This record gives sequence, C-alpha cells and structure tokens, in this order.
Amino acid sequence: MDHQNISVHSGYRIEVCKEYDFLSNEYSGLFESAAATAFQSPLWLHEFYKTLVPGSGAEPIIMKIYREGQKQPEVILPLVRETYFGIQIIQPADLGVADYNAVIGSPKSLEDVCAVPGLASKILTAMKPYHILLFRKQPPSTFDASKLFSKARKTPNISSSYEVEIEQTHEHWLKTHVSKNMRKGLRRKLSGFQKDHGPLEYSELSNEADIENAFEIMRDLRAGRYETDLFSRPEYFTFYRNLAVKGAQTGMTSTFVGKLEDRIVSIDFGVRHKGRFLFLLAAFVDDEDMKRYSLGLLGLNEKIRHEADLGTTIFDFTIGDEAYKLSFGAEQIPLTNVTVTSGPIGQLAFTAYQSRGPFRRTLKKLMPKFS
Repeated sequence: MDHQNISVHSGYRIEVCKEYDFLSNEYSGLFESAAATAFQSPLWLHEFYKTLVPGSGAEPIIMKIYREGQKQPEVILPLVRETYFGIQIIQPADLGVADYNAVIGSPKSLEDVCAVPGLASKILTAMKPYHILLFRKQPPSTFDASKLFSKARKTPNISSSYEVEIEQTHEHWLKTHVSKNMRKGLRRKLSGFQKDHGPLEYSELSNEADIENAFEIMRDLRAGRYETDLFSRPEYFTFYRNLAVKGAQTGMTSTFVGKLEDRIVSIDFGVRHKGRFLFLLAAFVDDEDMKRYSLGLLGLNEKIRHEADLGTTIFDFTIGDEAYKLSFGAEQIPLTNVTVTSGPIGQLAFTAYQSRGPFRRTLKKLMPKFS
C-alpha cells in the first residue's frame, strides 16, 4: 500500500494512503458512530474508489487520523485529487455523484482533533500538493469540516437540498404536506392514464437481472432527455448499477419501477440510511401519447407511498432547486462549502468558483465535476 506517515507531537498521527478497505469492520464501526450520510457509507465508498476513480483519472487520497498508540483511526477523510490545466483540486469522494459530503468520525473524536493546537495545519500539509481544497455540499447535520482546516472559508453552496417528513401514512403525508390542487392533479393523471392505457403496477426490484435491465432502460431514457448526463459515461453507469445490485441485497439501495403490462415506464433509484430515503436518479417514458400524464411525478408519488409503508421517516430529494420538490411539500435545507486555497492559482480558482458570471460558466465547461 502506498502511504506516508506524518508524526504529530501532540498525541496524534496522520496517515495518507491511496487504498483502504471501506468494507472492513473497522470502517463500518467508525461510520456508524459518525454524523455522516449515505454517500460515505461502506458500500458507496467501496464502489466509488473501485469503479469510479480509476475511470475518472482522479488520484485517491484517503486520510486517516489516529491517536498515538491506537491501531484504529478516529477520523477518516475520503478524498480525491484532480488536475485541470495545471490546477490541482482536492475534493471529498464525490466526482459528481455525492450530494452531501462529510468527515467520518464520532462527534467527540472530531472535537478532540480540532482542539489540538497546530493539527489543522498538519492536516493540510499532509494533503499537499494542491491549489484549492474544496469541501462542497456540507449539510447542517454533519460535522463542520471548516474546523479541521486552518484558514478555511465557509460559504453557501449555490444549490440547496430538499426533504420532507413522511408522517404516519402516505395518505396523511399527502393531506398535510401536499396542496389540494397537486393531490387532485395526481389522481386525475393516474386515472386518466389507466383509462387510456391500462393499469400501472409499481414494485421494488430485487433480482440482479431485473435491476440491470432497468438500469439499461434508464440509461436509454435519460440519454434522450439530457444532453449531458454523467450517468451516460461508462464508469458512472457501472458505479450506479453495481451499487444498485449489491445494495439491494441488504435493502440499502432501491430500484423502483412502474410497469404498463411488461413495459417499464418509470424508474426511481435511491439509497436508504437511518430511516432516510435519498432520491438520486429517475427516468420515465416521455412518448407523445404519454406526456400529459406526468409519469415521473406519478412514479415519485408511488415511491413515497412505498417508503412510507416501509417505515421511512424522511424522504430526501437531495440537492437541486427543482420546483417539483416544493410541490411535494419539501423543506429547503441550506448546504455550505468549505474552501482552503494555496497560492495565487488557488485564489484565482476560488474566485472563479464564487463568481456567478461568464468566468464561472467557462470553469464549469472545463471542469464539470468542480462546479
């Protein structure tokens, strides 16, 4: 294993490596004690570094922080380094697939680490080289990563996430969170579709072949709808498909489909974590004779019903300010970015990221996973 050790005289040591067993009992225990998210879960990070990183050209950076004399880390930061036109950027294990980023460690361990004088500077030294460290999309429920890095700046993320509580039953949720017009619209569209085309049946897939088939269909449907979609890239498609198949064995992932006879007309995919369902990917048939029925909204409504029946308490629509989320009664949750720059190149990259004009749009074209 390629790694370097840095001794710290204040009772901690930092180890940086390129490989780590995220399916180990060691990591599972650490993750369970942390205020992290599904995007830092063992299977997610295992597939991320195994499938996504090699195909992306990114360099894995896995930082572990130990108390001196201890064999198990107290804090882990899963990161990657990318280089665009000479600009070296360190970000969490994201590459465009993680809607939330978090440091992994118990709240006490993280507070103890942050209280050690000089350790925040040592952490940054261990990450070098970089021009900018950008710890994006930090939800308020996680530990504030800005406490870990010296001279860190915390700014609002350009987008928010959205979530809604599923209280008691699906019917109760509809009455308490969704407007009367929206409820009537969903009923009208469903009855109209079934009158014109036949009954819709919804189910969560568990068979590997069925899930793989659904993902093939989802890729085709999304390709016809979105001009640029990470899901269409081979390494991203493989990452999500592997996650869906392996996660279905434990109920961590859910591939939920709506069918008209044997034809799949809608697909919703997401992950579960501690009573929360995180909605990640969707696709639906958009034929001329079906457009007016809003199959995407119908499928999403049935997915919420399905999660309510399973006892899920939070339906998390994740990041993005799409209007449909508010129509389902979701609450806006602000996200923050934590940034550290190194030298004038890093400051320039940060200025570009913070801008809202043509400079940022150019940066987004050059570095789509950065902006």
